[in-house]
Amino acid sequence: MANTDQGRPTKAERKEQARIEREEIQRKQAARSRNRIIGIVVAVVVVAAVVGGVVLLGGSGGTSGASPTAPAVVLPPPDSLDGIMKAQPWPNNTDQLPSRLAALDLPQLSDVAGALHHHIQLYIDVDGQPVTVPANIGLSNAAASPLHTHDDTGLVHVESADPNFAPVLGQFMDVWGVYFTSSCLGDQCNQGDKQLRVYQNGQLYTGDPTLMPLTDLSAIVITFGTQAQLPHPMPSSFPTAG
Repeated sequence: MANTDQGRPTKAERKEQARIEREEIQRKQAARSRNRIIGIVVAVVVVAAVVGGVVLLGGSGGTSGASPTAPAVVLPPPDSLDGIMKAQPWPNNTDQLPSRLAALDLPQLSDVAGALHHHIQLYIDVDGQPVTVPANIGLSNAAASPLHTHDDTGLVHVESADPNFAPVLGQFMDVWGVYFTSSCLGDQCNQGDKQLRVYQNGQLYTGDPTLMPLTDLSAIVITFGTQAQLPHPMPSSFPTAG
């Protein structure tokens, strides 16, 4: 549930909430492993069936329509958002959160059974130095986002009433209110070897990083600086809950 600026839970309550969340993540990781095995078996069966069908039909028949695709995410220019931050430090920045959420038009926050609930581990590194992703991004007394944090560990929660919500990295950064484009992070933009580089599960993301999908149980690293300043080792997977 949302932690607000008033009536924050006690340390014991936060510890218990973290324990429950770790157990939930462990269950999801185990389920993902089982589903991966099942998916491989199903894929083999489907491929065999398709090949058999093509052989029986002799490759003839009518043409099929293209599969529908999800609508493209359109992000507002970050400079148009209230409270956008460039220079560090970057606090949770909730004063203008209601205005930013209105501009982003995200689905409603929901943590009821059956709602979408994903987790992403986010790391940020500027000029070789880690940047804290603060607690309560996207959560205030006045508004609550389906993209938010509960603590300052970098664990991003996706809790959406829309089970088909497919968020992208730029939406989370806009909720936070940190200036983020395909070439800029905060007050720094690409120049020479000082570049914005974004990694997903240890692999350099070569598309527009603002449109990187926030895939469940993935590790995302936003870096700005020289090649020599990249984190070593680069986080390559969602941390195992312990």
